[in-house]
Amino acid sequence: MSYPPPHGPPPPPYYGPPPAWPPPPPHMSGYGPPHHPPPPHMYPPPPDHGYPPGQYPYFVPGTMMVPVPVAPPATQEPSNQATYITNYIYHGENQNQNQGVPAITDEVQVVESSGDFDWVPTTATLAHQLQGRAVVGGYEGWDGSPLWVIRAWNCGDLIPGKLSIRHTAATVVYDGKEVPVQNIEVLCSKPESLRWVPASSGTVPPGAIPGGHTASGETLYVGRARYQLSVTPGKVHPSHNSCYIGFAGNEVAHKMYDVLCRLS
Repeated sequence: MSYPPPHGPPPPPYYGPPPAWPPPPPHMSGYGPPHHPPPPHMYPPPPDHGYPPGQYPYFVPGTMMVPVPVAPPATQEPSNQATYITNYIYHGENQNQNQGVPAITDEVQVVESSGDFDWVPTTATLAHQLQGRAVVGGYEGWDGSPLWVIRAWNCGDLIPGKLSIRHTAATVVYDGKEVPVQNIEVLCSKPESLRWVPASSGTVPPGAIPGGHTASGETLYVGRARYQLSVTPGKVHPSHNSCYIGFAGNEVAHKMYDVLCRLS
């Protein structure tokens, strides 16, 4: 026994135009999609540039690069202050460098001689001419370059100090500071004539070499001290119970030091 399909046979295929939708009822004839103008904040339509309607390229807003003038960097004014690098100082002119210093000539002069040593006037930039004669009092800790024993005038004092011959920089210490000097006297002697003798607390051994004096007349002796990997020449000030050396722009006091003495 056969049964008919539950819904009847399928309808024949339809190849005609789509059926028209019935018009809306009269009470809904006013409805439909609203037609409002675009809000004012939207971008305006792009120009067609001769393209047919609907075929011009898309307009995509983006960032526009605008050149901005940049002022040239300010020129740095030169500084007259000394620049310190650990135990090395780049020197400039010093207002006290000409106090009591004899005129410099091309000839080698001896300001003071005891037969064992001589103080020879020169400048920090010309002192290399005394290579082989100058007394080496120590060395820089940061590069191992030698430091020569010198002395120079400052504020009425004749002060023992140091010369970094590699860097042509000479300094003495005064009133807590390391002072750059240009006109100097270099200590010259034969190596076998002098020796460094340990001392402390302002004392000086027999045969100590006087390196200068204060404005009041107190004798200053040639000394040296170890500090921050350096061995630095300086001044022994007996009434201050110390040996003073220059380091990184400062005057550093030491109770333990060496004094340069004649061999007995």
